[in-house]
Amino acid sequence: MTTAPIRTDRLELVSLGRRWLELLAGGEPLPDLGFSDPHRFLTESDRVVHMRIEQLAQDPTEEPWLLRAMVVRNTMEAVGYVNFHAPPDERGMVEIGYRVVPSKRRHGYATEAAEAMWQWAAEQGARVLRASVAPDNVASLAMIGHAGFQLVGEQIDEVDGLELLFERPVPD
Repeated sequence: MTTAPIRTDRLELVSLGRRWLELLAGGEPLPDLGFSDPHRFLTESDRVVHMRIEQLAQDPTEEPWLLRAMVVRNTMEAVGYVNFHAPPDERGMVEIGYRVVPSKRRHGYATEAAEAMWQWAAEQGARVLRASVAPDNVASLAMIGHAGFQLVGEQIDEVDGLELLFERPVPD
């Protein structure tokens, strides 16, 4: 299965399929997906990689919703990743996750990627957008607030600890 990239003004959001992720997790040579990885964008993301491999093993049709490399088009370098945790649930809700490598933060890549993913999700029928953010993640809190999300609760993540839950409806 090949999932088309999502294009933004500056980025290509390139889908990372199960086989590619399995090779990465196994330390094997990776097939060329058209980008370079000088910043090692999935460093410190083993948990996410393994979760997505398991999801894709159970249901390969989830690939378009899952892990995508944020690739800067003019350099074709991966600078982070963006993904939904799963396809829409029974409410039509999708939850986004993202990470930009430290040396490439504060360039607007997370905002650009998230907005493109939210638009794509709306086009696929999602009705509610969600983000869970650590209370001390100032940059993500600002991004979510600027995007019109409202605080709807909190949760304790077994790895990340306290997270604030924000949601917004998909615009009509």
